[in-house]
Amino acid sequence: MAFVIKTGKFKMRLFLFTLLLGLFQLVSAQEYVLTEEMPFKGGERLEMKASIGFVKAAEAVFTVSDIIYTINQRPTWKIDVNAKTSGIFEFFSPVRDNWGSYYDTERLVPQRFYRYIREGRFRKNEMLYFHHDRDSVTVNKLHKETRLLEKTVEHAIPNNVQDMVTGYYYLRSIDFSKLEVGEIITIKTFFDDKEKPFRVKFTGREILRTKFGKVKSIVLVPIMEKDKLFEEDNTLKIWLSDDLNKVPLKFQAKIYVGYLSVELKKAENLKHPMAIVQ
Repeated sequence: MAFVIKTGKFKMRLFLFTLLLGLFQLVSAQEYVLTEEMPFKGGERLEMKASIGFVKAAEAVFTVSDIIYTINQRPTWKIDVNAKTSGIFEFFSPVRDNWGSYYDTERLVPQRFYRYIREGRFRKNEMLYFHHDRDSVTVNKLHKETRLLEKTVEHAIPNNVQDMVTGYYYLRSIDFSKLEVGEIITIKTFFDDKEKPFRVKFTGREILRTKFGKVKSIVLVPIMEKDKLFEEDNTLKIWLSDDLNKVPLKFQAKIYVGYLSVELKKAENLKHPMAIVQ
């Protein structure tokens, strides 16, 4: 039980960090050759399950609305990521997080971003309004309970910057056949009131065993600063399906209490066939 209590103290932030930093913030827009077809469609739903060793820890659901919304006079998909703890972690430190973005269907940039964070007693709510015509973003800080506006801050941002959610969906549009194995992709993402550069290394391709069968996969290793939660540098490894979908198949990170594993358990309304090896 000591293992569970000690692990629960960081409120599953490692799980969220793995998903939302390790995955979403992989690329910057307008720098890579894109596939001719969009990798997803409205109504797509991806369900991920996380575990630490044999202990079920959390789950996250990625959804793309089947409705096109008009934001800043631009057509957008509404994309949501909902994450929550499960099993014993739900008892010690419950998490209910919602990260969302309105993603421009043509320019492939965020027009609006929001996050509503509930992790144990911690609360954080905010809305980001992107103004790509003048390379700025307005951040509305909201009350931790009522979500009423408390403070507004304006920031300068790089051209075509991504947010925590849209970075991954832009990544899915990249034509990896145009990249060299070993290439390091430098990214630009706006998060926590500042631009945060991240890098990821394309390390090759593998056949990965999944619940869907053997699937061709692209292997990525985010290059991150050393963190006390990780046992060694660059320990996070990500597998994406090596097809037009590029859905997340698996994440694995070596941490101080063992291995954190996040796996795709359900995929609904994919636009393209998954690269399953017969």
